[in-house]
Amino acid sequence: MRDYRIHTYTAAEAGLLVNSYIVEAASGLVLIDANLLVSDVTALAARIDALKKPLLGVFVTHAHPDHFNGLPLLAGDDVPVYAAAPVADAIASIADAKREQWKPVYGEEWPGTYRVPSARLADGEAVRLGGLWFTVHTVGEAESHADSYVTLGDDAFIGDLAFPGTHPYTADGHTGRWLDALSSLPEALAGARLYPGHGAPGDVGMFADQRRYLLMYREVVRRLSAGVPRLDEVQKDELTAMMTSFLPDAPLTWMISLGADAVAAELANESVPA
Repeated sequence: MRDYRIHTYTAAEAGLLVNSYIVEAASGLVLIDANLLVSDVTALAARIDALKKPLLGVFVTHAHPDHFNGLPLLAGDDVPVYAAAPVADAIASIADAKREQWKPVYGEEWPGTYRVPSARLADGEAVRLGGLWFTVHTVGEAESHADSYVTLGDDAFIGDLAFPGTHPYTADGHTGRWLDALSSLPEALAGARLYPGHGAPGDVGMFADQRRYLLMYREVVRRLSAGVPRLDEVQKDELTAMMTSFLPDAPLTWMISLGADAVAAELANESVPA
């Protein structure tokens, strides 16, 4: 029997339905990922406060704002923020550009500052918080420019390595490397309970589902782009229709066309002889 509880806060669809996980130990709390928008971060902070235990540390699984934006509003200077070293580096390199891109869309809902994780961890390095051992595992480029996952006993917090029942973000253009990661993760996490950044918890079967989705997405983009590193609006509409049919009733359909040009460019580059 595990000696901790896992609480989940899931953002509204405007906040990309992102999950933040609060691990409650006897002596305190550990947060996995920090959400995106001010309203959701405020609600997440209230959930943390309601547990009436100190926040002992925060882990960030990967370098996307829906997982690190809330850090300045949730963790004081006395609370360590942990991440795999490549994740911390990627956050430092993209945070300003992401704010410039998305603040005009979200306005005051986008936090005014950001925090780069300063507790940098090597692949396989473990940290003891609240009597529990958290281990960070570096994946590399996959859904983002730098991905990782965190294990705690038989539980694994996998960030955005899989999007069960949800259309994924592909706009960083690493779908080939993401597929490589999805080939090895089922063995590495066999028997674990997986807690994804979007969607419901499950087992390693979600990696196979994610792999099928990416293979389909890449094949449709390959056919539509015919080697050109971008899609026009008509082609993006066709891609959206195809992927909506492939994963019907799934949320975040606007993500489908968002990644079209990045994946078209990725595929065009793959076809260039070395």
